[in-house]
Amino acid sequence: MKNDFSPKILNAIVVLGIAITCILVLATPLIVTAFLKSRQLNRELSTTISICLYLLEVPYVMALFKLKKLCGLVVKNNPFSIESVKSLKTISMCCFSELLIIIGCKKYLDYSVEAFNNLPLGLPLAASIIVCLTIGFLCIVLSQLFEIAIKIKEENDETI
Repeated sequence: MKNDFSPKILNAIVVLGIAITCILVLATPLIVTAFLKSRQLNRELSTTISICLYLLEVPYVMALFKLKKLCGLVVKNNPFSIESVKSLKTISMCCFSELLIIIGCKKYLDYSVEAFNNLPLGLPLAASIIVCLTIGFLCIVLSQLFEIAIKIKEENDETI
């Protein structure tokens, strides 16, 4: 049986994504403060935006770690397990919660910060909503497919 390096490469890409995300999470307050200072806006706005960004990062980081777990199962050649179903369901819940946080933060910033009322954020917001919904539904469907595949595999193992 020949070695397939694609799961290992995918795992390495996910680990790199987690590392980059962690660096950006740590740098968020610095980046936001520097950006708002260049625009001569107040520190309270910097704190508000940083809190919204941290709220948005929580489900994203959780989904990344679940994706790493899925990649680990593929590397170990055990993708059809209950752990993969649980990971896919968790990723879908992270996507749907991300969707609610995006909308909630946008509404909060619209009402609390006057500068956000004039920003044209409709297209990025719509794109984010579509991506979150698509990934969320895709993961739910994949988890259902994996459940069916696990049942078929178990039946197959019992008949042999």
